[in-house]
Amino acid sequence: MAAELAANSTLGTWSRIRSSMVLKVYLATMALFILSGVMQPHYFSWDHLMQTLVFATFLGIIAMGQTLVILTGGIDLSVAYILNFGAVMISQLSPQVGGGTAALIVCVVGVVLGVLNGLGIAFIGIPPLIMTLGMNSIVEGLTLVYTNGTPKGVTPHWLTFLSSGSVGHVRVAVVVWIALSAIVIALMAKTTFGRRVYALGNNSYTAYLSGTNTKRVLMTVYALSGLFSVIGGMLMTGFLGLSYLGMGDAYQLSSIAAVVIGGTSILGGMGGYLGTVAGAVIIYILQSILTIINIQDAGRDILYGLVILLVLFLYGRSKGRD
Repeated sequence: MAAELAANSTLGTWSRIRSSMVLKVYLATMALFILSGVMQPHYFSWDHLMQTLVFATFLGIIAMGQTLVILTGGIDLSVAYILNFGAVMISQLSPQVGGGTAALIVCVVGVVLGVLNGLGIAFIGIPPLIMTLGMNSIVEGLTLVYTNGTPKGVTPHWLTFLSSGSVGHVRVAVVVWIALSAIVIALMAKTTFGRRVYALGNNSYTAYLSGTNTKRVLMTVYALSGLFSVIGGMLMTGFLGLSYLGMGDAYQLSSIAAVVIGGTSILGGMGGYLGTVAGAVIIYILQSILTIINIQDAGRDILYGLVILLVLFLYGRSKGRD
């Protein structure tokens, strides 16, 4: 009897693993971490683990907004220069108005840019791909005008502490990421807004008929994407101690890759930010492995593109069978 119960328990556990995409992603994260540690044993050290999580923090925060957008069936290609604009603003405004006021202004600007994306998509009917790509170009131009092509300024001390500081052996940036992650996960799992986002991603017409203000939901998710992009940009500036043009370019594809690796359907309506957390960590572990085997940045971009195309192919086949 005991052996039978143990066998049933094992089968039940295996069944849950097979049916849980998030669990699979976390198991894959552990496997990749072990692989990187085998290839470079010092990667198992606590300091290296913290450093990996700090780097994943920037991507993870930017991917918060991308996750919400993709859950509605959209995409945000403006994260790169909204991030960059936020980064140069915090460094240039801080000496003039103070770090706290500058951060508030930057957050408002991020929300406004996101709302503009939402307006174009929800009310004018511009496809998300076109709207956000166009917005990225507009903000790139604004960044060049604002900086005269040469970002300058200083990073507030409190922002440097949030990005690079430690409390004991734990990096503060990781704590910030955990806190923001808890808020986003609770928002999607426990609120009416979260349910409406999933409903919109599954079927926008059905969501509309059920009473969901689909335009308001779209405006909100793109506004949040803009907000999380500038927060990520500010934290990157605090970590690096400066801002520079093009600092967000690497996050345009990787933010999408982190979301889809984390199990969120790129077609919308399925997944969540808990998986994206693991996806962001996987991205940086893969980068470490690619660095070990001397694969350059171009190879990483190819990898992100292949991941996105593969997931699109798999979801397309899945939809076709349904």
